[in-house]
Amino acid sequence: MSAAWQYQRFASYRIATFFLAEWPSLETRERLGFRAEERGANLRLVVPNDAGVFEGPEIHEGVRCVHPVQAHLGLRAHPERAAEAADQLRMKLVSAWRGDG
Repeated sequence: MSAAWQYQRFASYRIATFFLAEWPSLETRERLGFRAEERGANLRLVVPNDAGVFEGPEIHEGVRCVHPVQAHLGLRAHPERAAEAADQLRMKLVSAWRGDG
């Protein structure tokens, strides 16, 4: 959702997802103030099964984001307004590929 928001400002979101090549050490998590919570969590740290998520990142307004296609695919597994955000992002991607936008 956070990458989709960066690309199109469609909807605000509560949960931010960060893809990591490896799980951070306990020391790093403590330094960042990370706390694992079952309820009310607003940050997901994900070590993907497929390193393809790291292919083609883009810097959008100073923020490094997954490629827009990866953002679209990732919305399938996200709660909140993900389906609507996916539709909006898909329309934007198709317009860009056609040269409309």
